Amino acid sequence: MSPRVALTVDVEDDWNTGSLRGIDEALPTLLDDLDARGIRATLFWVGEAALRRPDRVREAHARGHVIASHGMTHVALSRCTAAQQRDELTRARDALQSIVGAAVTGFRAPYFDLPRGLGPVLASCGYRWSSSKAPFSPVAYYRHLFAPRAAHALDGADVREIPVPGMLGLPIPEGLSYRRLFAPLAALGPRPPRVFYLHPYELLDGADGFALPAHLRPFLGVGEGTAARRRLARLLDRWRDASATFDTLSEHTS
Repeated sequence: MSPRVALTVDVEDDWNTGSLRGIDEALPTLLDDLDARGIRATLFWVGEAALRRPDRVREAHARGHVIASHGMTHVALSRCTAAQQRDELTRARDALQSIVGAAVTGFRAPYFDLPRGLGPVLASCGYRWSSSKAPFSPVAYYRHLFAPRAAHALDGADVREIPVPGMLGLPIPEGLSYRRLFAPLAALGPRPPRVFYLHPYELLDGADGFALPAHLRPFLGVGEGTAARRRLARLLDRWRDASATFDTLSEHTS
């Protein structure tokens, strides 16, 4: 059977600066590039960003991409109270559904920070699936390192989790951020990942304007912009050459 790849996009402001350059400048180009390849992606929108750019959300939905939730404010859920977690989940889903006029049942935890026991809360807030576990997170660290790599039900809930795999078998998430950071190593191995993630702001040239702390600027700047867009195109074409098919995520994803 042909390998399957789900391209996922975390749509948020630019590194928590409040800037939406990534959404305004890079997201439309990304969607055009995907259209040219016949690829439909899963877009995890932060609720606040969606409310600031509802036309972008509706356009992506109209193009056939799946709209899912990335929380209301991109806060780390493990640092929230139970009431705050529920508020983040409910307000984001309500905002997205009001924009697209359709049910929103998918979720990705900001920073891949899925707290233990969140499954029942997700279910009670109307979510049916999640893609929130990764082998490493800058907030959750290695909390999910030994979690199942295949799709599975979250503890205590009928919510399907579709994890982000490690890159080349290493405990780092399979995504454009780490492909850029570890470019020589990432050029190895054509095996298509089940789930791959990226952010629109990675495709921007001139990210110095984000005014990040000095220790984060190299991480954002390595291979950004046009180079990142070309790297992504090469990956997509390589996976297709490896007979991969592209799909979107849902509660039925295996």
